[in-house]
Amino acid sequence: MNNSVLDFKFISVCGLTFLTLCNVTVFYDFHAYLLSLGIETKSAGFLISLYSLTAMVLYATVSQRITLVNAYRAMVVGIVLVAGCAMAYRFAVGFWLLAGVRMVGGAGGFLILASCMVVLVSIIPAEQSGYAFSLYSVALLAPYSIMPAVSELVRPWLDSPTMLYMMTGCLLLPAAGLISLVRAQGAAQGNIPEKSTPTTSARTRNLLRKPVLSILLMNGVYFTLFSALFYFLEGFARERGLSNPGFFFTIQMGVMVAIRIFGGRIFDSLSKVILVAASMLITAAGFVLLFMLPASAWAMSIAVVFGIGMGLCIPPLNSLMYLITTPEFRGYNANMMMLVVHLGTFTGAYVGSLLIDAGGYSLFLMAATLLTVCGAVFFLLVNPAKEIVLEKPLEMNERATDCCG
Repeated sequence: MNNSVLDFKFISVCGLTFLTLCNVTVFYDFHAYLLSLGIETKSAGFLISLYSLTAMVLYATVSQRITLVNAYRAMVVGIVLVAGCAMAYRFAVGFWLLAGVRMVGGAGGFLILASCMVVLVSIIPAEQSGYAFSLYSVALLAPYSIMPAVSELVRPWLDSPTMLYMMTGCLLLPAAGLISLVRAQGAAQGNIPEKSTPTTSARTRNLLRKPVLSILLMNGVYFTLFSALFYFLEGFARERGLSNPGFFFTIQMGVMVAIRIFGGRIFDSLSKVILVAASMLITAAGFVLLFMLPASAWAMSIAVVFGIGMGLCIPPLNSLMYLITTPEFRGYNANMMMLVVHLGTFTGAYVGSLLIDAGGYSLFLMAATLLTVCGAVFFLLVNPAKEIVLEKPLEMNERATDCCG
């Protein structure tokens, strides 16, 4: 294992992750596009969430079969599927055609991101796990900052949003050539892929550990809130008369990226549990401010609040999962985190649409605030505030200690 985070493999994995997420966040205006096709609000919400639902099912059933042996081949297959689906949106206009494209695209995204995570946890140094996940999360976040703004800027020049979907998919294709270089370097450095995988019962015991469950649940809460805000802010902005809502995300994600680039070291020095709980409470304040929003002048200031709150959460969560997991389960648990990401994305998009349909954006914002505060309280209650650093891997039959006490 390298003793430095920033090497060719790490940067390549981050780059591939970034391009893959660009092909997710380019659908920032997908809800409005579906409505323009005559698709009902509830059906549109389901189509949005179908991508994540497909990936979620695959993470639950297939992710344990992705190892360093086959990860690079899976990446290439995933690239082909995602790029092909991006082009298919140009021609798919009916509900069932769109549903098929969303499912195949979700499968492609799963193959890329699950494989990237398996490679990632095999190369990062344990003593720099917080910093490494902080940098990796920049690759996860940057597309959410870039693509909504790009959509706002290029929309007047395109006859349909599907043109931007197609062009973004084409950007991913050259990455297939990069994968062979990453694989070759791994072989040259003697990174021998593991050929055995833990049994189903061992994986189950691993997931039933209290710290693992609490981290997974908090990850799900975070991404439920994150995806709901991302997909429904434009409609909220139209209702409140706010212009250029895409730039809200540019500011929010810019703050999040800045925290994780320039403040990345804090994730290895401060209490990870306190950081997670504080981030949830700051995010709750953001939802309260949106609910009380008096004028458009305050919208971008509220974006900064969301940037701080959501920027502090994910690196310490991923680092905690890495530190409390034995080496043989690190790839699997990392992909369980990704499973929960897609579960949260599905829940945020679908349940959020139901809340808005039932009680408007006010009900949606109140529910989001309540969920955020409850998540922070739960995490503090389940995990004591005093953290430990694992000096040796936990044995599989050893009773797990709390991740923070």
